[in-house]
Amino acid sequence: MSLDPKISHAIKEAVVNAGQESALANRLIAWMEAVTSGSADPNDTADADRWLELLFESTEVNYGNRDSEANH
Repeated sequence: MSLDPKISHAIKEAVVNAGQESALANRLIAWMEAVTSGSADPNDTADADRWLELLFESTEVNYGNRDSEANH
């Protein structure tokens, strides 16, 4: 089974809307494709940890804005 193109498009759109780099979308899509093809098991903790580490490395978080919003 392959990943539905609508899901790939939605992931790309969500990543752009969140102000993230396209690498994050590519890695999310790769993981979803691996799960749907059976080459990745989301229930395998070690496998999921590897994928999540890649995703965390690709995600940019601006903590400065959160702190300033909390003070207003």
